[in-house]
Amino acid sequence: MVIQRIFDTFTPKFLNSKVDDKRLSLENIRHTFHTALHDCKNMGAQRLIYRINVAPTASDLWLLRSDVHQCIAQTHSQSEAAKRINALIPAFDGWLPASQLKQI
Repeated sequence: MVIQRIFDTFTPKFLNSKVDDKRLSLENIRHTFHTALHDCKNMGAQRLIYRINVAPTASDLWLLRSDVHQCIAQTHSQSEAAKRINALIPAFDGWLPASQLKQI
């Protein structure tokens, strides 16, 4: 009970909301990243997929967005990359504060 109160004190408010029940698992977030990179076949994309697979937290996955954007832009275009990156945002609902979930 005491430990739970201590951890509740240090847990960000957005993680205590009712969104917790509806947020995607880390594996589902990884799957959305893989979907965004599905047609990028170069060596950089393979390295990036590895980094996505070993990212331990949703925050770490969020920080990989710029690398994903660059990889998609090299294969396709900037506008296609922006479209795919913006499609990743809903996967992070409940994991990150809404103030960080901005489109590019």
